[in-house]
Amino acid sequence: MRSYLRSLLCSSLLAGALLTSTAASAAPELSGQINLNTASQEQLELLPGVGPAIAKKVVDYRAQKPFEDPSHLMRIKGIGRKTFAKLKPYLAVKGESTLHEVEGGEETKK
Repeated sequence: MRSYLRSLLCSSLLAGALLTSTAASAAPELSGQINLNTASQEQLELLPGVGPAIAKKVVDYRAQKPFEDPSHLMRIKGIGRKTFAKLKPYLAVKGESTLHEVEGGEETKK
């Protein structure tokens, strides 16, 4: 009975690990950049690790003072150096926002 329970537990753990790795790999790839000064809250939420709360903080911040440099994003509570490093390739303070998801070789603009 113990060996049956042990194998059942191992199977459950393996299945959970596979689901977790599949979900992580299903995250969409991004292409383009986002203008921190003009992007909508929805566009900001495309950035990895940015949800509705942080996107709103960005919108509220720039209403008071426009971003002069992408690194000024770290002035927002909740965005530290590690998060900024992940976001940096997608950030701009001038020009058009062109950030969009790329899934399975197909591009989806939002």
